[in-house]
This record gives sequence, structure tokens and C-alpha cells, in this order.
Amino acid sequence: MRFSERMVTLFRIINITFILGSTSVILVIISLFTPLFSQAIVYIFSLLPLPDMPAAAMSSPPTAYVVLGGGLTNDHNNQIILNRYSLNRARTAAGAYHDLPLPIVLSGAEAPWLGQWLMEHGIDGLISENASMNTCENARFTAKRIPLRHVYLITDSYHMARARRQFALNGINSTPLPAPLPVRRDWMKPAHNLSHSRRAVYEVAATCEM
Repeated sequence: MRFSERMVTLFRIINITFILGSTSVILVIISLFTPLFSQAIVYIFSLLPLPDMPAAAMSSPPTAYVVLGGGLTNDHNNQIILNRYSLNRARTAAGAYHDLPLPIVLSGAEAPWLGQWLMEHGIDGLISENASMNTCENARFTAKRIPLRHVYLITDSYHMARARRQFALNGINSTPLPAPLPVRRDWMKPAHNLSHSRRAVYEVAATCEM
């Protein structure tokens, strides 16, 4: 093949690669404003294998709910309250508890506020662990606080895979009970979908750092 023909072939390959790459980037950017991106991330997370756990953890039924805090905020009077992420997790725990009463373990700095909300809604006998500041400590401190083999784990669907992995590393099997995020995916509301996409991207980054 002559030099000129080689150069033409090379430019064609570069052009095709550029078009395919640009198209892929554009499609990914567009997907951020639809439910597709975040749904795909959650699905991929669900396929990630968990670390090996003791046989007892794998064979035992869940014996408690573990609620992971999702943050705090301030109300109009500058009083500290649960943010919408934590509030949804408390609501999920309350609904599950009324269907199947089991001990509830509250993990994270939000534990006192989660406990107050749950007690105001007729649930007591709570176990609090409010020293943990991240997901790794949620799992480690919970495992030290109370002997558990298998739990219903309550957090949002994006955080769930990372949280389950940390609990598995501490010998605790978990059945996921995902709490909804403050806004729902909606094809007609790109801003809502983008907030889900941001949450998904954050979890991808956090998982890659583990």
C-alpha cells in the first residue's frame, strides 16, 4: 500500500473513532438527564459479589433492622432535624417494623434524631450507635455494639451495595430494604433524574476508592 493510501486509511480510522467516541459521550451526557443512567448503575451494583461470610451468617434469618443515617439539616428555627434522606430511611424502618417487629439498630451521628422520630411514631426499644462517621465505621461499630449474623439493612439503593460489602467484611449478612430518595425518577423531570445521576456517580467514585 502506498504512503498516500496509508494516510487516507489512517485518517478514516481516526475519523470513525472520533465520531464513535463523541457519539458515546453525547449519549452518556443525555442519559444523565433520564432515568436510564442511574437505573443502570443500581443494576450493576446489584451484580457485585459480596465478600465471603461465616456459614452462620449465610444460613441465619434476619434478626434486626439496621438503619444507616443519611445526614442532618436545620429547620426554620435553626434546630437540627433529619434531612430528607435520613427521614426516608426512618419511614422505611417504621413501615418494616410494623409489618415484622424486630429490634432496630440506628447507626451514625444521626442516631439520636432517628431514634426520636421512631419513638414519636410508636417504636421503642431502639439500639443506637452514634460514633460512626462513615460506612466502614457503620458496619464495624455496629458489629461491636451487638452480636448480629443477618440483618435487614436500610439505606438508599445507591449506597446499598457499598454498605452491604462493609457489613459482610464484618461478618454480617444483609437483606436490602432500600429507602427512596427524596425525589423520584421521572422521564418528564430531567432535574430529578440528574439528582439521581449525581448520587450514582458519587457511589461509583466511592466504590472505586474501596
